[in-house]
Amino acid sequence: MTQASSSALPTIGATSLAGSAADYRPDIDGLRAVAVIAVVFYHAGIAAIPGGFVGVDVFFVISGYLIGGQIYREARAGRFSFADFYTRRVRRILPALYAMLLVVLAIGLFILTPEELRQFAREAVAAALGLSNVLYYLGGGYFAPAAEYNPLLMTWSLGIEEQFYLLFPFVVLGLLRFRIPVLPALVALSVLSFAGSLWLIGRDPNAAFYLLPTRAWELGLGAALAIWELGGRPGAGRLPAGVQQVSAAVGLALIAAALVFYDKSFSFPGVFVLLPTLGTALLIAAPGSMLNAGPLSLGVATFIGRISYSWYLWHWPLFYLNRVLGGEQGGPAPAVLIVLSLGLGILSWRLIEQPFRHWQAPPRRVLGAYAAAGLALAGVSLALYLAGGWPGRFSPMVRELAETARQSRENPCLAPYGATELQNPSACLPAVGGSRLVLFGDSHASALAPGIRRLAERSGLGFGEMTKSSCHPLLGFAVEAAQRPRHWQECIAYQQAALAYIERHPEIRTVVLTGFWSTASDGLRAAGAEPGTTVALEKALVATAERLLSMGRRVVVVQDVPLLRFDPYARMVGQFIPARAALARWLADGGTADHVAAFRNVIPDTSAAVVAGAAKGREGVSLIDPRDALCDAAGCRYGTETALYYVDFQHLTPQGAVVAVGSARLDR
Repeated sequence: MTQASSSALPTIGATSLAGSAADYRPDIDGLRAVAVIAVVFYHAGIAAIPGGFVGVDVFFVISGYLIGGQIYREARAGRFSFADFYTRRVRRILPALYAMLLVVLAIGLFILTPEELRQFAREAVAAALGLSNVLYYLGGGYFAPAAEYNPLLMTWSLGIEEQFYLLFPFVVLGLLRFRIPVLPALVALSVLSFAGSLWLIGRDPNAAFYLLPTRAWELGLGAALAIWELGGRPGAGRLPAGVQQVSAAVGLALIAAALVFYDKSFSFPGVFVLLPTLGTALLIAAPGSMLNAGPLSLGVATFIGRISYSWYLWHWPLFYLNRVLGGEQGGPAPAVLIVLSLGLGILSWRLIEQPFRHWQAPPRRVLGAYAAAGLALAGVSLALYLAGGWPGRFSPMVRELAETARQSRENPCLAPYGATELQNPSACLPAVGGSRLVLFGDSHASALAPGIRRLAERSGLGFGEMTKSSCHPLLGFAVEAAQRPRHWQECIAYQQAALAYIERHPEIRTVVLTGFWSTASDGLRAAGAEPGTTVALEKALVATAERLLSMGRRVVVVQDVPLLRFDPYARMVGQFIPARAALARWLADGGTADHVAAFRNVIPDTSAAVVAGAAKGREGVSLIDPRDALCDAAGCRYGTETALYYVDFQHLTPQGAVVAVGSARLDR
């Protein structure tokens, strides 16, 4: 899954469903401690719990149990108040969230690059409005390779919770109003939500992961347990003592199994989410067990449970700042970051959560104040986003580099995900009077386009571009993407459109093939093949070249550019941001003066030999390797004192593209 985790931290005291402080259940706070430790350790890269992301699912069930039970109890008694309920929710959730956003924003103004601040501002708008999960659904997966560079990724689950709080009271009140049995109806709705999750996991995994309709059943499971415990007859909803012992043991075993045996390669949530959710429900249903009354009720466990919300809020921004400042070269050890984030969580709980939680004021005043604060925070963040991360706060060099990066990300010829036709052909494939060269590939090809254009112009050829995100120039072969299950078919259709265009235009004499080859080295699926049937990259590339050669075209294969283990844009710009440069020097190697990345910072390219083998020795096929221009014995350059060659760890800027391939020879 490459979607990082925020847990949906329950935001109500862990009282029993009787609702009084005297009925406080320390074991639920202990269960919260298990969940937050799992999430934080997972994000810190602790190998012992590769499934730590399931902590979010534990939190969802706890939230459904506590909040759902509270709503049902008050609604059944005829004393539910929307104003009182939402006042309690905002006092519990928003102060710590808003404080974290403001502090990170203030720090970001001094140390984040314009692009990083722009990204933070974009995510802060969504977080302030309770829509983070929707933003991340639209923008990428939790387990995506670059997900750890989303500064507020942990807030996605808060969006789920907040949306649940908005809607669930209406569901319960509606069922009671029309005298529909609440528990059976809630079970039916939860089953429907779970079925929707299973259906979507193979069609739109990001929707199944991020959106409320397919996550609601997890909160519904907790709410159903609470409503069962609140049954009308004496003793209803209470397991026998012996059964509670078994229930707790099985529940803990299920959660432990998910923590130890799951990892991000699992198709999540899907059926795999049943282990941590059912395990949590079984533990909650056994308050009298030795596990609940013993380890889960220890003072240290309950304390961590009480501060779990603030710890969860603060751990991810701290880890993010360490990544952008220290990069891959160092920074504090994971254990140090865990302790620091715990300290920030304790401070937030003591100085923010507790005082604001007990602020006594009329509901209208409380809701109005938090609405105004949220809108103000969202407005400031939106202004920073629209201003491109406010590059004007830094030197002219930073502004120039920021503009270079911005322009590098804008290519009207790159077809986006979902497209099956050539993008903007009138501008990207202009008619010319003589022979033409066409660049065919993915986003890596798109980034190389300025350099390939220079080659074409030097050879007296017209230039055209056919590129599509994550779609290799391999006719009839494409990579299957777990997070985008329709992408395979879309890529094949796009390739067919590209081939048809080449066939219709005999003036196209040369076709340049390039892309992110290493992502295809694990196997490609051929058009018409069954899922799981793979074809080797070399075979697909040879087949594509032979198809083009049979049409009388020359083929130029371009190796991929060196892939770096850090963000070269951030490293170069960071040298011109005084506070960031000082912190980077303290945390880790901030970059060398000659802008050379040591070979240990270049990701090994296992596909290079395969691509070379497919291209060399074939009549009509030539090979260009950008590493000949970008690398030498010392390493691979990502820029000069004033010029930036990379916009991120894998895509070149226009100037970088010209340096990489602009001096190569192109046989006509």
